[in-house]
Amino acid sequence: MTTVLFCALALAMWSLPLNYIPTLARFAEGGMEWATSNRDTMPEIPPWAQRAERAQRNHYENLPMLVVTLLVVQLSGTANPLINLTAIVMVACRVFHAFAYIIGVPVLRSLGFVGSILSLFVILWQLLV
Repeated sequence: MTTVLFCALALAMWSLPLNYIPTLARFAEGGMEWATSNRDTMPEIPPWAQRAERAQRNHYENLPMLVVTLLVVQLSGTANPLINLTAIVMVACRVFHAFAYIIGVPVLRSLGFVGSILSLFVILWQLLV
């Protein structure tokens, strides 16, 4: 598996923990009765879990453009050492962004987001030049 495909897969698989963090927080608050119900009402969750939900939404908002870009690199055969390194940095920034979001450090969250977007632009620049 190429580095670029591994990074695309890593971004997709990062969805798993981001899916379950808020759910586990709701389970802790609502218990088994809530977990096995139709979930017509949602138990209140602590601020960190609310941030985890927002981190999850942010991940899903950014996932398509990041993964599609990596797939275009793979399909076009334009991967090079800079793209490979930048793809790894992009994945690391997305994971860092989510952790910073959940623990509630806005400056670090923003750095993770900006790092992932800058990485995306570097990859796009390499694709188009």
